[in-house]
Amino acid sequence: MSLYSAFYSGLSGLSTNANALNVIGNNLSNINTIGFKGSSTTFRDIFSTSLGGVSTQGNGNPIQFGLGVQTNSVSQDFSQSSFQGTGNALDMAIQGNGFFTLQTSDGRQVFTRAGNFTRNNGGYLVASDGSSVMGWNRDPVTGIVNTSASLAPIRIDAGTTASAFATQNVRLGINLNSAAPTGAASVLTTPIQVYDTQGNSQNIIVTYTKTGANTWDYAASVAPPAAIGAGATGTLVFSTSGTLLSINGAAPTAGTNPVLSGINWGNGTAIQDVNWNIVNPDGSTNLTQFSAASSTSSSFQDGYGAGTLRDLTVDQNGILSGTFTNGQVIALAQVALSTFNNMNGLVQTGNNHWGQTLASGSPTIGLANQGGRGGVLGSNLELSNVDVASEFTKLILSQRGYQANSRIVTTTDELLQETLNLKR
Repeated sequence: MSLYSAFYSGLSGLSTNANALNVIGNNLSNINTIGFKGSSTTFRDIFSTSLGGVSTQGNGNPIQFGLGVQTNSVSQDFSQSSFQGTGNALDMAIQGNGFFTLQTSDGRQVFTRAGNFTRNNGGYLVASDGSSVMGWNRDPVTGIVNTSASLAPIRIDAGTTASAFATQNVRLGINLNSAAPTGAASVLTTPIQVYDTQGNSQNIIVTYTKTGANTWDYAASVAPPAAIGAGATGTLVFSTSGTLLSINGAAPTAGTNPVLSGINWGNGTAIQDVNWNIVNPDGSTNLTQFSAASSTSSSFQDGYGAGTLRDLTVDQNGILSGTFTNGQVIALAQVALSTFNNMNGLVQTGNNHWGQTLASGSPTIGLANQGGRGGVLGSNLELSNVDVASEFTKLILSQRGYQANSRIVTTTDELLQETLNLKR
């Protein structure tokens, strides 16, 4: 067998160990890269040959010499890495399987585990290289995030407003003093803040006057030019134990709650009806008459004015919600996650991106926490999963392999030199 075979076997060893060192170097250089997944190299032998045309021993066992080594695979490790809290609402990390789905400026679909997202000057959610984060946006007509619609770049406008909602229901926790003198005027006056159909704050004033033993009249009013239609006045009767016995002559049930109807605020807003929920759905009442100072202990109304976007949060389902200045929390968008049958078939395209190939198959795009996809951690980033100790161990082994193969090359060179010196 020619010495040249040994020479080239050593060269193949140098080449493959150099490739392994390249992989290790890339891993270590990306130890602080967000969402980076380390790779590992495996080797395989090159097809062997027989000795001088003799392929078997006398017992039939093969006589073979290997022709060296070559790189078998460079496989990525997609195992979960640790997380770092950032305090940035738009930072996201995936806990479990899946990739964020991006669209590059030239229209290509790529995938990433790096969730260090920001908004650009158009309000679009983008990755660090400017690629758009894909998902579903809130429909301005229905007000919901329709995840059955086509994917679109996520857009969150800083000028987004939450629409006003006119008050429909009010509830007051009130005690009326049973010791108050009969006929005393306005023993308790309670203002109720409500909102009209344009989100303007308005006041309804309710005055309670004791007209007899265990009997009180109420009167609701608004400041001119506003006016209330029906339901503004009535009578409340309490039992001897201080519980509400009747509302306008009827036993207190949810169906007997007064309705302040036909409220015209005189400012161009729609005519409004407000339900005064004295009786709760479970039959309990919010008015009592005990021997204690007349007072309002609690109040509730379900209206609110218009609000502007104040803060953003991301939940485990990848839903981006906005908190508005009017106290409302509204879902604005939802990020899409992609999974693959063969993640190791993905090709790295730079910028923390992977691209699909025939080996990876097409992405299965859907919602977080569904279909085997992981959950989303808001205000967190996934760190690189490179293990420094493991990489340094591999570095030593590859260095030794490179050194050993270099000895093969130098030794074979010396033998070839001796062969050339035979004719001297």
